Amino acid sequence: MDNFKSQLKKSLSKYSKDEFIDNYVKNEFLSKNGDANIYLKIKNKDEIFDSRTINNQLDLKSSFYSFIEEKTDMLENDVKINLHIIGYKFSEEEQKLIKNMIKEHYGIDLYLAQKEYKEKRNKMIYMFLTGLMCVVAYLLIYLKTDFEFFLEVFGLIFSFSLWEACDIYIYELSDIKDEREEVCQNLLMNVYFDNDLKEDTK
Repeated sequence: MDNFKSQLKKSLSKYSKDEFIDNYVKNEFLSKNGDANIYLKIKNKDEIFDSRTINNQLDLKSSFYSFIEEKTDMLENDVKINLHIIGYKFSEEEQKLIKNMIKEHYGIDLYLAQKEYKEKRNKMIYMFLTGLMCVVAYLLIYLKTDFEFFLEVFGLIFSFSLWEACDIYIYELSDIKDEREEVCQNLLMNVYFDNDLKEDTK
Protein backbone atom coordinates (compact mmCIF):
# COMPACT_ATOMS: atom_id res chain seq x y z
CA MET A 1 0.00 0.00 0.00
CA ASP A 2 2.80 2.40 0.92
CA ASN A 3 4.59 1.48 -2.30
CA PHE A 4 1.50 2.33 -4.34
CA LYS A 5 1.12 5.69 -2.54
CA SER A 6 4.74 6.45 -3.34
CA GLN A 7 4.20 5.59 -7.03
CA LEU A 8 1.04 7.70 -7.02
CA LYS A 9 2.88 10.75 -5.69
CA LYS A 10 5.69 10.31 -8.22
CA SER A 11 3.19 10.02 -11.09
CA LEU A 12 1.28 13.10 -9.94
CA SER A 13 4.54 15.02 -9.71
CA LYS A 14 5.79 13.86 -13.12
CA TYR A 15 2.62 14.32 -15.16
CA SER A 16 1.58 17.65 -13.62
CA LYS A 17 4.71 19.42 -14.82
CA ASP A 18 4.72 21.51 -17.99
CA GLU A 19 7.92 19.74 -19.06
CA PHE A 20 6.00 16.52 -19.62
CA ILE A 21 3.49 17.97 -22.08
CA ASP A 22 6.15 20.14 -23.73
CA ASN A 23 8.35 17.11 -24.41
CA TYR A 24 5.36 15.08 -25.53
CA VAL A 25 4.25 17.71 -28.03
CA LYS A 26 7.81 18.18 -29.28
CA ASN A 27 8.34 14.46 -29.89
CA GLU A 28 4.83 13.72 -31.13
CA PHE A 29 4.08 16.66 -33.40
CA LEU A 30 6.71 19.30 -33.95
CA SER A 31 8.97 19.35 -37.02
CA LYS A 32 12.35 21.06 -37.27
CA ASN A 33 10.78 24.31 -38.47
CA GLY A 34 8.30 24.40 -35.57
CA ASP A 35 5.21 23.27 -37.51
CA ALA A 36 3.01 20.55 -36.06
CA ASN A 37 2.49 17.47 -38.23
CA ILE A 38 -0.60 15.32 -37.73
CA TYR A 39 -0.90 12.01 -39.60
CA LEU A 40 -4.16 10.25 -40.37
CA LYS A 41 -3.95 6.84 -42.04
CA ILE A 42 -7.06 5.53 -43.80
CA LYS A 43 -7.87 2.56 -46.03
CA ASN A 44 -10.74 4.06 -48.02
CA LYS A 45 -12.52 7.37 -48.40
CA ASP A 46 -15.60 6.11 -46.56
CA GLU A 47 -13.60 6.46 -43.35
CA ILE A 48 -13.78 10.24 -43.57
CA PHE A 49 -16.77 11.05 -45.83
CA ASP A 50 -20.11 11.12 -43.99
CA SER A 51 -22.36 8.80 -46.02
CA ARG A 52 -25.46 10.42 -44.50
CA THR A 53 -24.78 13.72 -46.28
CA ILE A 54 -25.24 14.42 -50.00
CA ASN A 55 -24.99 17.15 -52.62
CA ASN A 56 -24.44 20.64 -51.18
CA GLN A 57 -24.69 19.23 -47.64
CA LEU A 58 -21.87 16.75 -48.16
CA ASP A 59 -19.57 16.75 -45.16
CA LEU A 60 -16.83 14.79 -43.47
CA LYS A 61 -17.51 12.49 -40.52
CA SER A 62 -17.67 14.00 -37.05
CA SER A 63 -15.02 11.47 -36.00
CA PHE A 64 -12.66 13.06 -38.56
CA TYR A 65 -13.06 16.50 -36.99
CA SER A 66 -12.83 14.95 -33.51
CA PHE A 67 -9.51 13.36 -34.47
CA ILE A 68 -8.14 16.73 -35.59
CA GLU A 69 -9.35 18.58 -32.50
CA GLU A 70 -8.13 15.87 -30.13
CA LYS A 71 -4.64 16.37 -31.53
CA THR A 72 -4.66 20.16 -31.88
CA ASP A 73 -6.04 20.70 -28.35
CA MET A 74 -2.56 19.83 -27.05
CA LEU A 75 -0.85 22.49 -29.19
CA GLU A 76 -0.33 26.18 -28.55
CA ASN A 77 -2.68 28.28 -30.66
CA ASP A 78 0.16 29.96 -32.58
CA VAL A 79 1.55 26.69 -34.00
CA LYS A 80 1.01 26.04 -37.71
CA ILE A 81 -0.62 22.66 -38.39
CA ASN A 82 0.02 20.31 -41.29
CA LEU A 83 -2.50 17.47 -41.61
CA HIS A 84 -1.24 14.50 -43.65
CA ILE A 85 -3.92 12.10 -44.88
CA ILE A 86 -2.19 8.93 -46.04
CA GLY A 87 -3.05 5.40 -47.10
CA TYR A 88 -5.60 6.15 -49.83
CA LYS A 89 -5.17 7.79 -53.23
CA PHE A 90 -7.71 10.58 -53.58
CA SER A 91 -8.39 12.19 -56.93
CA GLU A 92 -7.52 15.86 -57.33
CA GLU A 93 -11.22 16.71 -57.24
CA GLU A 94 -11.67 14.77 -53.99
CA GLN A 95 -8.62 16.45 -52.46
CA LYS A 96 -9.99 19.87 -53.30
CA LEU A 97 -13.40 18.87 -51.95
CA ILE A 98 -11.95 17.69 -48.63
CA LYS A 99 -9.92 20.87 -48.20
CA ASN A 100 -12.97 23.01 -48.96
CA MET A 101 -15.16 21.09 -46.50
CA ILE A 102 -12.58 21.49 -43.74
CA LYS A 103 -12.41 25.24 -44.43
CA GLU A 104 -16.20 25.48 -44.49
CA HIS A 105 -16.59 23.51 -41.27
CA TYR A 106 -14.16 25.61 -39.27
CA GLY A 107 -15.34 28.77 -41.00
CA ILE A 108 -18.82 28.13 -39.62
CA ASP A 109 -17.36 27.35 -36.18
CA LEU A 110 -15.45 30.64 -36.28
CA TYR A 111 -18.59 32.55 -37.29
CA LEU A 112 -20.52 31.03 -34.37
CA ALA A 113 -17.70 31.75 -31.91
CA GLN A 114 -17.47 35.34 -33.14
CA LYS A 115 -21.25 35.73 -32.87
CA GLU A 116 -21.17 34.43 -29.29
CA TYR A 117 -18.28 36.78 -28.49
CA LYS A 118 -20.26 39.81 -29.73
CA GLU A 119 -23.34 38.76 -27.76
CA LYS A 120 -21.34 38.33 -24.55
CA ARG A 121 -19.48 41.60 -25.13
CA ASN A 122 -22.74 43.49 -25.68
CA LYS A 123 -24.22 41.91 -22.55
CA MET A 124 -21.14 42.95 -20.58
CA ILE A 125 -21.44 46.55 -21.81
CA TYR A 126 -25.16 46.59 -21.02
CA MET A 127 -24.59 45.27 -17.48
CA PHE A 128 -21.77 47.73 -16.89
CA LEU A 129 -23.85 50.71 -18.05
CA THR A 130 -26.81 49.52 -15.96
CA GLY A 131 -24.56 49.32 -12.92
CA LEU A 132 -23.13 52.76 -13.66
CA MET A 133 -26.59 54.34 -13.94
CA CYS A 134 -27.61 52.70 -10.68
CA VAL A 135 -24.55 54.18 -8.97
CA VAL A 136 -25.59 57.64 -10.15
CA ALA A 137 -29.18 57.05 -9.04
CA TYR A 138 -27.99 55.72 -5.68
CA LEU A 139 -25.86 58.83 -5.06
CA LEU A 140 -28.64 61.22 -6.07
CA ILE A 141 -31.14 59.53 -3.77
CA TYR A 142 -28.61 59.34 -0.95
CA LEU A 143 -27.75 63.04 -1.19
CA LYS A 144 -31.21 64.52 -1.82
CA THR A 145 -33.83 62.20 -0.34
CA ASP A 146 -34.45 59.77 2.52
CA PHE A 147 -35.88 56.88 0.51
CA GLU A 148 -33.91 54.01 2.03
CA PHE A 149 -35.91 51.42 0.11
CA PHE A 150 -34.73 52.81 -3.23
CA LEU A 151 -31.20 53.01 -1.90
CA GLU A 152 -31.30 49.27 -1.22
CA VAL A 153 -32.84 48.52 -4.61
CA PHE A 154 -30.34 50.55 -6.60
CA GLY A 155 -27.50 49.29 -4.44
CA LEU A 156 -28.52 45.69 -5.15
CA ILE A 157 -28.86 46.28 -8.91
CA PHE A 158 -25.55 48.14 -8.98
CA SER A 159 -23.72 45.32 -7.20
CA PHE A 160 -25.27 42.59 -9.34
CA SER A 161 -24.72 44.39 -12.66
CA LEU A 162 -21.06 45.23 -12.09
CA TRP A 163 -20.37 41.75 -10.71
CA GLU A 164 -21.98 40.17 -13.78
CA ALA A 165 -20.04 42.48 -16.14
CA CYS A 166 -16.74 41.58 -14.46
CA ASP A 167 -17.59 37.87 -14.53
CA ILE A 168 -18.32 38.00 -18.27
CA TYR A 169 -15.12 39.94 -18.98
CA ILE A 170 -12.79 37.79 -16.87
CA TYR A 171 -14.17 34.33 -17.60
CA GLU A 172 -16.59 34.06 -20.51
CA LEU A 173 -14.93 36.44 -23.00
CA SER A 174 -11.53 34.95 -22.20
CA ASP A 175 -12.79 31.43 -22.91
CA ILE A 176 -14.40 32.50 -26.20
CA LYS A 177 -11.18 34.24 -27.29
CA ASP A 178 -9.28 30.99 -26.70
CA GLU A 179 -11.94 29.08 -28.62
CA ARG A 180 -11.69 31.51 -31.56
CA GLU A 181 -7.92 31.09 -31.70
CA GLU A 182 -8.23 27.30 -31.66
CA VAL A 183 -10.80 27.38 -34.46
CA CYS A 184 -8.63 29.79 -36.48
CA GLN A 185 -5.70 27.44 -36.05
CA ASN A 186 -7.71 24.58 -37.55
CA LEU A 187 -9.15 26.83 -40.24
CA LEU A 188 -5.63 27.77 -41.41
CA MET A 189 -4.41 24.16 -41.29
CA ASN A 190 -2.56 22.86 -44.37
CA VAL A 191 -3.89 19.55 -45.69
CA TYR A 192 -1.62 17.17 -47.58
CA PHE A 193 -2.37 13.79 -49.15
CA ASP A 194 -0.17 10.72 -49.58
CA ASN A 195 1.04 11.78 -53.02
CA ASP A 196 2.16 15.13 -51.51
CA LEU A 197 4.12 13.46 -48.72
CA LYS A 198 7.63 13.02 -50.13
CA GLU A 199 9.36 12.22 -46.86
CA ASP A 200 8.98 12.30 -43.10
CA THR A 201 9.00 15.96 -42.15
CA LYS A 202 10.16 15.31 -38.60
